[in-house]
Amino acid sequence: MIWLALLLAGGVYPEGAPWGHAGAPGMDSCHACHWENAVEAASPRLSLDGLPPRFEPGERYALTVSLAGAGDTNGFQLVASAGRFEAITATTQANGASVRSVQSAGVWPVVWIADETGEPVRFWLAVNDANGDASEFGDRILLQTFESLP
Repeated sequence: MIWLALLLAGGVYPEGAPWGHAGAPGMDSCHACHWENAVEAASPRLSLDGLPPRFEPGERYALTVSLAGAGDTNGFQLVASAGRFEAITATTQANGASVRSVQSAGVWPVVWIADETGEPVRFWLAVNDANGDASEFGDRILLQTFESLP
């Protein structure tokens, strides 16, 4: 139990939430740990600016993950069904087709590089609009999906 107290005192995940919590099929969302409030599915507070309606294979797209009305403490995970991400600021970290925040911001720029696929690419975004108490209680989890066609 001492490790739990130390973890909560130091912030639950100061380096960013564990990978695999963007809410894609077969994947958990932030709600797996921040479960007190109901999930806000298809939240209009979330946007993925710069995502083209149609993508070109091999092209790089500057995207911006945004949480409207963001408080001081928040974070996100985004996963794509194809392509890969690059982190372009110290506020994010990329891992192949996934990207996550490592600092609260409310607005996070990233780059998505489209793959050669004949399929639409889906994006799943999960955001923790936290209350700042460094616990799993009282936070709001928002989800949204996006799509770009080949």
